[in-house]
Amino acid sequence: MARKKKTITYSYTESLEMLVKLQQMAIENGDINLALKAEELKCKIASNFTDVKSQKNNEELTKILVDFINDEQHNSKDTENIRAPVDDE
Repeated sequence: MARKKKTITYSYTESLEMLVKLQQMAIENGDINLALKAEELKCKIASNFTDVKSQKNNEELTKILVDFINDEQHNSKDTENIRAPVDDE
């Protein structure tokens, strides 16, 4: 019977903290390549977090906009003579 491999998941903060520790260890051991790799990974994690957060914000804004448009359309059916102003020349 095959064992299932346990997957460890880290939060955004935990991932950054772990990379900071690993980076410090690399610096203490004089391994600049590993220190740079840790910095690169920290930047990637930060970028992914920002992208996810931005996407959620965009989804929330889209929902607000759609709700507003739907409300305005509903209200305009109940109100007469709503039109854009026309310039008389």
